Amino acid sequence: MSSSSSVSVQPQTAPAWRSVLKRIAWAAFGLLALSALLFTSLPVLKPTNPMHDLLYSQRWLLFPHIAGGLTVLILGPLQFSRTLRDRNPARHRLLGKCYIAGVLIAAIPAVLMARHYPAFLPYSVTINAILWLTSTAAAFLAARNRRFEQHRRWMARSYAMTATFVVPRIPFPIYNSMNLQEGSYFLLAVAIIALLTADLIVDWRVLTVGRLSHGVA
Repeated sequence: MSSSSSVSVQPQTAPAWRSVLKRIAWAAFGLLALSALLFTSLPVLKPTNPMHDLLYSQRWLLFPHIAGGLTVLILGPLQFSRTLRDRNPARHRLLGKCYIAGVLIAAIPAVLMARHYPAFLPYSVTINAILWLTSTAAAFLAARNRRFEQHRRWMARSYAMTATFVVPRIPFPIYNSMNLQEGSYFLLAVAIIALLTADLIVDWRVLTVGRLSHGVA
């Protein structure tokens, strides 16, 4: 008489601490974005700022860029909400379309405005905008073809590129002491780090969980 052993697999639920940690991370990023807006972006609009005249002459590009960027910053965390995605997929898709529109409205004016910037900054901004648009387009195509794992990965990269337009504006003493040329290279470095960080976050469980054990018949 032969006997076989079977292993029952229980559905895994995310630990409570992971949900709390995720909320803390989103809140921290939100505070960083707010600090960048209040202490770096808005002061540039003051008449006494050296960049005021240039930016004011491009206000028809600047204001859509700001509006699109804020839209993407706000909608991004909602797109990563599993609760919203599972309970209301129609709203998830609608917000996804708004997210794509926000990226287009923010990225294209950024490239057009960057043409008038000094140093290597036009190239840095253009490269980052292309990476932003490409990752967002890939996320959209993956969702349309129902490749949801790839969609999640490309959305993470897209929102990571969103962060590249926030992080350099955070009032870090080191960044504020850079000249335009150094700041241009720093912008590219932030993009590379952001993309690597996005992949690490998506694959964190795969990288850290030990080898799966299988039942032996």
